Amino acid sequence: MVVVLAFGVFLGTRLNRGDHDRKASESKMVDAYSLIRDLYVDEVQADSLVGAGIKGMVESLDPHSIYLEPEEVSFSQAEFDGNFDGIGIEFDVINDTLLVVTPLSGGPSATVGIAAGDRIVAIDSVPAIGITHQQVLRKLRGKRGTTVHLKVFRPLVGRLMDFHVTRERISTSSIDAFFVLQNGTGYIRLSRFVATTGDEFRKALANLKKKGMKRLVIDLRGNPGGFLEQAVEVADEFLRKDQLVVYTKSAKNAVEDARYVAKSGDGFESGEVAVLVDKGSASASEILAGALQDNKRAVIIGELTFGKGLVQRQFEFRDGSALRLTVSRYYTPSGRQIQRTYRKGGDGRELYYKDALVNVQPEKLFTDPARFLYLKNNDVSVYRTGSLPALLSRPVTGNKFHDNQFTLLKDAGGIIPDYWVSGRPYSDFYQELYRTGSFERLAQGILDDPGSSVQAHRKSLEAFMKDYAGENRLEALVMKICAEKKITFNRQAFIKEQKNIALAVKARLAHRLFGTEGQIMVYVMQSDPLIGVVSKVFGSGTQSVR
Repeated sequence: MVVVLAFGVFLGTRLNRGDHDRKASESKMVDAYSLIRDLYVDEVQADSLVGAGIKGMVESLDPHSIYLEPEEVSFSQAEFDGNFDGIGIEFDVINDTLLVVTPLSGGPSATVGIAAGDRIVAIDSVPAIGITHQQVLRKLRGKRGTTVHLKVFRPLVGRLMDFHVTRERISTSSIDAFFVLQNGTGYIRLSRFVATTGDEFRKALANLKKKGMKRLVIDLRGNPGGFLEQAVEVADEFLRKDQLVVYTKSAKNAVEDARYVAKSGDGFESGEVAVLVDKGSASASEILAGALQDNKRAVIIGELTFGKGLVQRQFEFRDGSALRLTVSRYYTPSGRQIQRTYRKGGDGRELYYKDALVNVQPEKLFTDPARFLYLKNNDVSVYRTGSLPALLSRPVTGNKFHDNQFTLLKDAGGIIPDYWVSGRPYSDFYQELYRTGSFERLAQGILDDPGSSVQAHRKSLEAFMKDYAGENRLEALVMKICAEKKITFNRQAFIKEQKNIALAVKARLAHRLFGTEGQIMVYVMQSDPLIGVVSKVFGSGTQSVR
């Protein structure tokens, strides 16, 4: 009894000390706020001061915990909910000019006749020259039923036109395109995971099955993630009942621990599946890829993914701002923790996103070509990783990888593809054209030219893809853009990249004429090297590579 009593006193003392330390820290924060508010040499806004304090605290945590101002919460929530009120256009700001990339099909702008390539020069009589992306959102989004007056310049006819557009509810799809390739291979491009993704995916899947789909490609390249639950819904379409999709664990709060299992959606539980990924595939994309890979339900093709394995919850404040806080980590069915290493604090956060642009290259890891090299041609080298993804789910002794290689992969995190593809890098000249938006300018100039051969292919995507062979004067057009953008024209690099430049321009023409799906179809059907890898993998009859 004496021992138990002594332990109780000791424990109470420690708890009181911890409580005292916490209260002292909180008091220090309040004191600092009061001193700055009352004594600082210049006037400070209380809300701004509090917001800065929260941002400072969050910055000391992981790279994915963030503080959102009220306006940012509103825009972000509209995207995740899958709908918002607006005029229904995809837009870009090029050379300080607000360009209509494409009006959304069936939206209010398309209804009144706004067309791809139109320049919006004024919004409600206020000039739009030099407008920023955030200002566009503020001015064009708004309450449903309200009207916005747009003054539009249409280069094709060379005149100004006035439009009055009534804002409506705009549904944003997370599926950019779905269609059937050769040999009954279905293709779905999934750009993000929002509140409507599960329903959208099931509809696309049903549509492709009606068209005779025998096998499926899910393209997650560039998909930054979104709702975890929606990734689970999509995975459910391919897994049998009670197969594990993902689980989460928290170090502090068991309430955040959860296991997600398939409920047998029976969308496509048999049939070959390939998932395309790259270093832009993150979070919910990695959950889907990891679930299908670990359950041996799909082959993963592409690059090592981003490596985000942290789960955030959003906590809203009374003023409309919010704290998006990391509360747990997620793990694939085999126990892999996908989050790559990071350093806390502002410098660590900056380095984390800088490192995201640098991918671990398979050439440096797989030094035995006879064991790993699967395919090599002028465009890509493909390495078959075999059982390597499974190694990272458990401690391994005596593995055939060197310790430094294994550590490099552990630190890099992400989903290791079954077929790791390394592509030929573009020339500096091509990348400069891409970086400066020259392809967009080239496409728009061609569309604005009544004498261009593209004018005969504006009505049919099928005819455009089959018959439009590009511009004979492409070199002259590129030289003109280079002079405009102050880019040094490199004729040798142009000749080397001419095919890729022509394709990039054609894809952007398809975007302006037929929307996002048109652009994706041009790339996927006419040039995508990963589709070639998919065909070879499917042709070999290999569903599981382990």
